[in-house]
Amino acid sequence: MITSQPASRTQDQRSAEMRARLIQATLETILECGYANTTLVAVATRAGVTRGAVHHHYSSRDELIVDAISHQLREASAEIRQFARDAQGGDTSLEDFLERVWALFSGPFFMITLEHITASRHNETLRQDLTLVTRDFHRALDETWNTFFTIEDRPMSELAVVLNATLCLFRGMGVQTVLREDPAYYRGLIDFWRGVLVSHTHISFTPSQHKE
Repeated sequence: MITSQPASRTQDQRSAEMRARLIQATLETILECGYANTTLVAVATRAGVTRGAVHHHYSSRDELIVDAISHQLREASAEIRQFARDAQGGDTSLEDFLERVWALFSGPFFMITLEHITASRHNETLRQDLTLVTRDFHRALDETWNTFFTIEDRPMSELAVVLNATLCLFRGMGVQTVLREDPAYYRGLIDFWRGVLVSHTHISFTPSQHKE
């Protein structure tokens, strides 16, 4: 009886798998050890590969980190866009979206972000590269935010201000979680801001599928 053998992986597949392995190891190292301690040696050790294997795919630490952060942001953007599609179908609400954004800004995603933002203050090349890769993430947030609102006789720029004020609040809360573990405190802030959105923005909270 002749049995078929699994097809061998191509060089491109092996390369993609190695990059995925290095990216995951990089994100884990940034989260657990900080940006300064995320060296090529540390990443290679965590990934279980040689430093030469890392250098085969990445010429520098910053190139690897930018690729890892780009991957993280692409995944987050895809998730947020799926959230927008669910909202258009009536499966999620603005309140759900606020909870999801807070989960991002109070978890590993934001802690990794905090590391590379701080490092970018003194690394112009890193700052420029990461500025470029964050644009799609912010576009995804804009698109999702727009599914929850209609504005009558008011400039669209007002909607952008409300979104950015929300993100600035959540970023500040995310930073504060480093030194203050107090879920009730953050819950109070989120509930307060939800009330502000409802009462003081002059924006109607209407799912986009009901727009004309």
